[in-house]
Amino acid sequence: MNIAERPPKAGQPYLYLAPLDGLRFFAFLAVFGHHLPSLPASAALMKLHQYGWVGVELFFAISAYLFFHLLNAEAAITGRISVWRFYMRRMLRIYPLMMAFPVAMLVLYGATADGIARLAALGLFLDNFVTVFRGYNISIPYTAHLWTLSFEFQLYLIIPFVFIAYRKFGRRAFLFGAGAVLAYCFLARMAVFAAGAKHPVIWVTPFLRPESIIAGMLLFVLRPQWAWQYSAGGALLAGTVFLMTDMPWQSAVGSAASYPLAAIMCAGLIDTALRAPWAAALTSVPYLTALGRISFGLYVFHPLSIALAKQALPSSPAASADLGDYALLFAASLAITIALSAASYLAFEIRVERLKGRFAVVNGRAAASPVPALGQG
Repeated sequence: MNIAERPPKAGQPYLYLAPLDGLRFFAFLAVFGHHLPSLPASAALMKLHQYGWVGVELFFAISAYLFFHLLNAEAAITGRISVWRFYMRRMLRIYPLMMAFPVAMLVLYGATADGIARLAALGLFLDNFVTVFRGYNISIPYTAHLWTLSFEFQLYLIIPFVFIAYRKFGRRAFLFGAGAVLAYCFLARMAVFAAGAKHPVIWVTPFLRPESIIAGMLLFVLRPQWAWQYSAGGALLAGTVFLMTDMPWQSAVGSAASYPLAAIMCAGLIDTALRAPWAAALTSVPYLTALGRISFGLYVFHPLSIALAKQALPSSPAASADLGDYALLFAASLAITIALSAASYLAFEIRVERLKGRFAVVNGRAAASPVPALGQG
């Protein structure tokens, strides 16, 4: 039995935050809606299609908050953190499925030289930078979205050292440093945009738009003492302005404002989910936390699932502009995604999770269940 499957030892805090698993599922739903066909007949669904990319920002912010949460507990218990154990946990969480899925796509749809090259880019966590020069990965079917994992892992590389700096120099110095980094990245982003860089250069480059990752860390460092209603209100206000702002690749205003607004909204949502009783109850519903637990698989499989659902259904909502057709596509795609993700989790990922538990120092996960649908987040 690994550390993720047993109660904490005496004196060791139980660190699982169920609401964040529920939020993960909502983050996935936003990305899922973004990748479904657009439906001009519905203003709300058009907004979801256009702005659903913010789900990736919510994933980033949740991860950053949790890393600081768990590293802080590790430091409190052991007096230090193990950087190599952190990297091993991250590798085991991401790498097996991240590589197994593209390999399966190459086997099913045929391997090309460019496909092998993009597989290598994924394996080296460089696909976001390859995307700058070669465009999204269409050489391996249904994997274009996996550049985000390279983006995320590049930020993982520095997070333990950022945490060590926070522990050494204190909160005030950390806040000053975070502000300086945000200012530098903002100016760099504006300079790159003004230089005429084509999309997706800024979009796939971590040091040009790290706002959501930094927001997650800042939320933990600040540990808000204000009423949760202020966080909820801030998330609502930031989200409203975000939905009224150009996409970041459409204009200078969009590039300047979209990422900070998304980060504020995500931080507000996380704080609200953790501290507002109604939000904590909603995001801790067992079936939501179960789906949040397999959210990595949901993210990996959903483009393939949408394509399979389109092939199985007789009509296209994009062509018919029919809300009923869209609802049918949504439901079929989501059902296939959940089925593939649950199967992957039960057959493959849960074994990797047990191995990952060998490198855990603190218990940051709910008790493992052989069937995620039973609700163990």
